[in-house]
Amino acid sequence: MSSHKIFTEKRKAIEYPARKCTTMAELRDEIDQLDRVIVELLSVRQGCMEQAAEIKQDRNLVRDEERVEDVVAKVLAHADKVGAHPELVEMLYRDMIEWCINYEMTVFDSARDGD
Repeated sequence: MSSHKIFTEKRKAIEYPARKCTTMAELRDEIDQLDRVIVELLSVRQGCMEQAAEIKQDRNLVRDEERVEDVVAKVLAHADKVGAHPELVEMLYRDMIEWCINYEMTVFDSARDGD
């Protein structure tokens, strides 16, 4: 069985699967809706980084390589479970985590500078 068919089969277990579209217009609407949800979830994740910057007492705690690898391992396991391509998930998460670390450092510094 080809890899994309394996992904498709696993994707059936997702709680909120994409609806089956019959036209490109419907499919684009579906993608647009997914993008809105993804952006909302990114905003929630960004808020978690802001909280982390407030909770952590030392700037050296912002970058935690062990936690980075833990997050990547967890999302790869979930990707396998739901049929997301592991290369896509790992690339996106590593880039997002690096952005989040930099953002958290900025928030951390700003909070301590009294801004």
